[in-house]
Amino acid sequence: MSIRPWRTRCAGLTLLEALLALVLLAVCLAPALDALRNAVAQAPVSDAAARDLDCVSSRMEIVLAEPYQRLLARAGNWATPSGYSAAAGDGCPAVAVYVARYGIEKSGAIGPGGDSDHLLYVGAELADPTAGSRFTLATLVTR
Repeated sequence: MSIRPWRTRCAGLTLLEALLALVLLAVCLAPALDALRNAVAQAPVSDAAARDLDCVSSRMEIVLAEPYQRLLARAGNWATPSGYSAAAGDGCPAVAVYVARYGIEKSGAIGPGGDSDHLLYVGAELADPTAGSRFTLATLVTR
């Protein structure tokens, strides 16, 4: 009786194991390639969205750097763009900025349009209402 060494008896893959490995690879690889293809196709759209968000956030930072008294003096209606709005230019679309007093309204509700001198609503968004995402940013500013 000849005894074959253990290594030669267990070496390699059976045909069934090889086929199963190929099926698993094909099943997992197809969705991964589809996801990569979609990611590459969306790159120009995400670049434009990142640029728009950067424009809105930089305009918001410029407005928030203003002294409170200046913001209070220019506070208007929360639905009407203020003088801090920016026209399109330098690779950025037009950005609408809203500055309004915040507090108790005539109806008794708390929100923008109130009459408080101590709290201001400051908001910024893309001025184009047809933009896919207007990237609305809003905050409250106090003295």
